[in-house]
Amino acid sequence: MRMIMKNAMNLKSGIIILLLFAALAAKAQDIDQCVNSKLALEGITPSGKCSDATFLRRTYLVLTSAVPSVEETKAFLESTDANKRAKLVSKLLDSKGWIDNMVLRWGDMLRIKSEFPSCIWPNGVQAFNRWLMVQFRDNVPYDAFVKELLCSTGSNFRTAPVNLFRINTKRTPKTFCDDIALIFMGQRSHPKEWEKFFTQVYLKGTKEWKEEILCLDLDKPAPKNVYLGGKETISCKKRTDYRIDFANWLTSKDNRQFAAVFVNRVWSWLMGTGIVEPVDDFSNENLPSNPELLDCLTTLFISNGYNVKELFRSILLSETYSRTCRTNSSNRSDQRLFSHYIPHRLTGEQISDAISSITGNFDIFASRAPEPFTKYPKGTRSIEIGDGTVTISELEVLGRPSRDVSSASARARSYNYKQVIYLLNSDHILQKVRKNRALTPIIYNEKTTKEEIVDYLYLSYLNRHATDNEKKTIVSLLPNAHVTTICEDVSIALLNSDEFLFVH
Repeated sequence: MRMIMKNAMNLKSGIIILLLFAALAAKAQDIDQCVNSKLALEGITPSGKCSDATFLRRTYLVLTSAVPSVEETKAFLESTDANKRAKLVSKLLDSKGWIDNMVLRWGDMLRIKSEFPSCIWPNGVQAFNRWLMVQFRDNVPYDAFVKELLCSTGSNFRTAPVNLFRINTKRTPKTFCDDIALIFMGQRSHPKEWEKFFTQVYLKGTKEWKEEILCLDLDKPAPKNVYLGGKETISCKKRTDYRIDFANWLTSKDNRQFAAVFVNRVWSWLMGTGIVEPVDDFSNENLPSNPELLDCLTTLFISNGYNVKELFRSILLSETYSRTCRTNSSNRSDQRLFSHYIPHRLTGEQISDAISSITGNFDIFASRAPEPFTKYPKGTRSIEIGDGTVTISELEVLGRPSRDVSSASARARSYNYKQVIYLLNSDHILQKVRKNRALTPIIYNEKTTKEEIVDYLYLSYLNRHATDNEKKTIVSLLPNAHVTTICEDVSIALLNSDEFLFVH
């Protein structure tokens, strides 16, 4: 009887999963229809489907900022499960890596940094990052997430969202609204009327080092008949928190630009470029490349109750996301209509962490700010740091933003000559490669062939098997080389290749 019940439960569970995949596939088809209709109008033929190896590496990087291990790569490539791509997406969206990646992205926007100019201080940084982790772990709806950011009061060490109001050296209603407009509405400026809702806010110190309390002056005049867009004006009741009325308007379903800005950011994170680009410049002079696609995603996001994970999932399961970056004669010049995947350079954190995880040699991170002085545990990835002040020279060379501004352009995607020289000649990277712990059992195994070593390195750095021609060519170039030399030379060559340095 127990076995029958267990089988019935498994069957029910399997049916639920299949129904879920079917529902998500329908949403993905809506996305694809908007993309394909635009391509048809332009006479563009889309590229085909990417390989499993490409999908695996791409999805790991855009969701977790990490590369899959050799074991994970082999398991995925060898799997015959028809739903393995959808299952991979679900697995990664439920992983700590996705949470860390989202905290990193929001840390850039919210300028989470212990020292100047944000001056959140170590205790505030830790509190802010912990709060963000909980939001993404629990998949808090985006509108509720933003409301808590805008409407919290209390200690910046204990009520983390109030740090939003501390990231400017000048803490005025104008600077508050400048940040809100850029981050949540994608606007480089804001209507002056917004400032009326933030006149109550002020900060006062305590006897604890660097702690501040965000308070409200409830005697400030209440805003009356303020037009913010939409169907009606807003009037606040006296001696209430006026930010609540503003936040309710900002996050309402009628204010579609609020949702559109976020879905455009997510689309850019996953696809390499936004529908509106730059992603924080929504204006009449900078129109979306595909208005119907942006509207479809916005409607999908709102109708799903601002469910962040489901937005990610719908895009990731679309045909558009799964396209190869290889172009054809009709779409070679397309960079905005998504007829093929847009390759984009790995971030500084992704490059550094990938080399560290592949070789098993991690950097040591420590804060400069005292009280508390922080030394991060060995094995910490740079994506997990969460403090813009804590850095190493490698990350600075590779383009990690300083978090002095919230603009998306602060995180550069260019590949410059300084980075080329560093990756080719850095003794820091060379020492990591030479001390690759994962290669030790392979190097000292007499049965391991040179071809097998090359294949293992390709699986490590590029997450695919080396082709027969690649193995033959590399071995022929190093006929008398010791296996350690082969490992070193091939590793340096691979980590300097476009295939390693770009999400593709």
